Amino acid sequence: MIERLRARLAGTVLGPVLVVWTLGYALIAVSAALIGRMSPGLSFVTDLPLLVMGVALTMGLDWLGRRLGAAPALARWAAMALAVTAATLIQTFGDLLWLRWLSVTFFPDWQSWAYGFTRQRTLNVLILYLWNFFLMLTLIWATGLRARAETDAARARRAEMDAEKAEAEAARAEAAALRLQLNPHFLFNTLNSISSLVTLGRKEEAQAMIDALGDFLRASLHADPMADVTLAEEIETIDAYLGIESVRFGKRLAIAIEIAPGLSDCEVPNFILQPLVENAVKHGVAAGRGPATLTIAVAREGGDLVLSVTNTSPADAEPPEARPGTGIGLANIRQRLAIRYGEAARLETGPVEGGWRSEIRLPAS
Repeated sequence: MIERLRARLAGTVLGPVLVVWTLGYALIAVSAALIGRMSPGLSFVTDLPLLVMGVALTMGLDWLGRRLGAAPALARWAAMALAVTAATLIQTFGDLLWLRWLSVTFFPDWQSWAYGFTRQRTLNVLILYLWNFFLMLTLIWATGLRARAETDAARARRAEMDAEKAEAEAARAEAAALRLQLNPHFLFNTLNSISSLVTLGRKEEAQAMIDALGDFLRASLHADPMADVTLAEEIETIDAYLGIESVRFGKRLAIAIEIAPGLSDCEVPNFILQPLVENAVKHGVAAGRGPATLTIAVAREGGDLVLSVTNTSPADAEPPEARPGTGIGLANIRQRLAIRYGEAARLETGPVEGGWRSEIRLPAS
């Protein structure tokens, strides 16, 4: 119950109001003790009803000020001035009447200074309470300004964080979309090859292709699109893909993977090589009728990691049939590299003797 009450009061000005009024009456108690009127403890105890009344009136003024927040400025200030005047009069005459009653009822020796309603004393008490109410409202107003400033700053920080989060999510979604744009021809050809193998009774090869396809799809769909993977993990995914293509093309496809020593643990964007390998198979193997060699190489040159995919055919082989590509795969790689590395990474492609080479350069990690 206490915790619930504390939670409710945490968002109000009751705490500061109570502190200021308590401090005020504590000073009055000390003053009374210094002039020999009464002990500080007795003075403070007898002033407790006045303290409670002052706190209640101040909270009422705060409530009224908040209710008038949408009113025109002139009307609001006029209403608050009248309310403060009324509160001051109530607190002043409450003080005078309370002390008079105490002097008559319990403390006869107080009558010499508490019984008479002298103008000077009434004026002094009136000014004291008027000043106290204005002080309290000023503190409440300043506290409200600070709270609003802190709230605005917190909202600005939250908006900035939300914007950064949205930007990160957008980049993540873009990277995921780019990475997951699988060539539909690959899936169609794979399923068609599996169907053909089943029809021909080559069930073991069909099962091997299904297993490889499952491994490949799990790697492509479950991995975090924004996370890096080691070269060993990237090559493992490529192996699953090439395992499918090896069943399709048989001896026509030779595969060579050359990773320089010590680079297997280097981190690269996951699935970054897949579009290059897929293009090499599509344009260098599937488009031709003779054998072809697909070489995946990784080396370090200075501070760069160089990943290349090269497809070549024997000099006497029939050249592959020209198949115009969409360029989506290469464009996706360039976008992914730009998102991840900015201008520190690039993709270059071009012909080599007997084939084609694609090369990615990115900072070595």
